[in-house]
Order: sequence, then structure tokens, then C-alpha cells
Amino acid sequence: MIYQTRAKLVIVLLLTIILGSTPAFVQAQDMAYRKENLWDFLMYDVRVRYGYAVNYNAYFPRPRFGRDLKTMDGEPVTLKGFFLPVDVTGSAFVLSYYPMNMCFFCGDAGIETVVEILPKQDQVRRFQRLRTDNYISVKGKLMLNERNYNHLIYIIKDAELVEVLK
Repeated sequence: MIYQTRAKLVIVLLLTIILGSTPAFVQAQDMAYRKENLWDFLMYDVRVRYGYAVNYNAYFPRPRFGRDLKTMDGEPVTLKGFFLPVDVTGSAFVLSYYPMNMCFFCGDAGIETVVEILPKQDQVRRFQRLRTDNYISVKGKLMLNERNYNHLIYIIKDAELVEVLK
């Protein structure tokens, strides 16, 4: 009985030492999980309140990003969603968790369900050829935007179109 208790104690100590000495491995697994479930973090690890901006004489979203989401700022990501062209010139694009009839701009969804796409220069034409509500996969660098009211709260910078899924 005493030997079993000591054996359990030794195992617990060894696991503590091993896990404590490999934070990079655990951190890498955690980041992989965040990237795989990115929409969950984008939608639920942020609090959005609307505040009045005197310069614009309008109310704008003021996000407060969670700790997990902040660790992803500037990280390369891949994200799937519904494509939405935003302007008639074909130079502003959005990726939405929901199709157009339910998205932030047309439906009741929140601003945390859309991501602004800033494509690489050689990718602009590929995005211009897409149709509204094409379900696509995009990769680029995730940027969190707290203060610039000319952009959405999430931006994928240097975006590349990976594939059109449907």
C-alpha cells in the first residue's frame, strides 16, 4: 500500500516536471487548436460595445478582445466562410460566418461574425471574380483592430484565396 502511494507520487512529480519543462510544446498545441476553431474565438472571445465617435457623429463598435484572441494577433491563419463583395468598385471584400441574408450587414448577426479581407496585390483579380455567398477558404495574417473605424474589427491582411469550396 505504501509503495503504491509512493509510485503515484513519483508519477505525478514526473508529469509535473515533464509538462512544466515543455511549455513550447503545450503552447504550440494550444495555438493549433485556436487556429482550427478560429471562428469560435472570433465570435466568443470578444466583447463588443458601441460607443459614440464625435469625429464621425455616429456610433461605432469598440471591441474588447479576450486573452486567447490577443495571442493570435499577427499570426498566419486559414479561415473558411461566405464571400461578400462590399462595394461596387470591387475593391473591398468580406468573409462572413453566415451567408449574405443572415450576415452582419443584412441580418441580425454581430460585427464579430465578419472579417475584412485585404488581399495581396496579385490576388485582387481572383477575389473580384468570386460571387456573393461563394463558400471559400482564405489564408493570410490575422489583425485585430480596436481603434480604426475605417476597417472592421478583424482583418486578414495579405490574403490569398486558397480555394472555392462551393
